[in-house]
Amino acid sequence: MKLEQISSWDLFDNIKNKLNSSIIKSWLLEEGPITKRIKSSYEFKLKLIQDEITEVIDADKKFLNTNSNEIRVREVVLLGDEKPLVYAQTLIPNSTINKGLAELGKIGNKPLGDILFEKDIFTKKDIVYAQFIFDNNSFWGRKIKYTVKNQPFSVMEVFLIK
Repeated sequence: MKLEQISSWDLFDNIKNKLNSSIIKSWLLEEGPITKRIKSSYEFKLKLIQDEITEVIDADKKFLNTNSNEIRVREVVLLGDEKPLVYAQTLIPNSTINKGLAELGKIGNKPLGDILFEKDIFTKKDIVYAQFIFDNNSFWGRKIKYTVKNQPFSVMEVFLIK
């Protein structure tokens, strides 16, 4: 799934006037696990696209505050009733797996939220928002930086909801 980012990452206060849907706004501001929200209304399925160490762009390294080239990129699509609802990309530096939480390197087909919201060891640091194009449609997404034992990782979610 190749999304094209069409706006810069920005704070919510700077983009809220561009949101014309209360539904999208509610997804962007969701505090709990996205998988739990999907499961409450749909039959949930996770489709794993990629989970490997690969190169990331400099802007993502800057967001993570790392120079490392050893970053695990995990991409998934969260489906509700077989329909894609969320594209998610998690960037996990190897140092975060080694010094923060080894379990982050072995998520596989499990939802990240199963780890992220079960354990009280993660700190949410930054959250930014941007707009994307996919299949000639515009969607909103968010990117959150977390730390575990002072080691960073990020989760980007694009909500494929109209």
